[in-house]
Amino acid sequence: MAQNTEIGENTTSSADIGARVRDVVGSLVPGGRREVETGDQLTDLGFDSLGTLELAMALETEFDLAEVPEGQAVEMATVGDIERLVSSLVGPTAAPGPE
Repeated sequence: MAQNTEIGENTTSSADIGARVRDVVGSLVPGGRREVETGDQLTDLGFDSLGTLELAMALETEFDLAEVPEGQAVEMATVGDIERLVSSLVGPTAAPGPE
C-alpha cells in the first residue's frame, strides 16, 4: 500500500517537533536569538510568566494548535517540557509509526 506523501504540517516526527520547538524558543529568548537545548531551564533563558505565555502563543501558531492550555503553559520549566507538551498536543502523528 502506498503512503500518502501529501501530509499536513502537523504530521511530523518527534525529532522534527523538538527541533521546531527549540527554534521557536531560541527566537523568543529575551535578550536576543540563541540556540537552546532540551535541558535548558526557561527561567535561566530569561523567560518570566508573561514571556512563557507569549511563547505558548507562538507555539500555537507554529504548530497550528487550537490552544495551549494556560495552566500547562505556566508549568513548563524546561525546553524539554515544551517539546513533550507540543508532541502530546500535535497527537499520535508525532510518533514514528510502522512502515
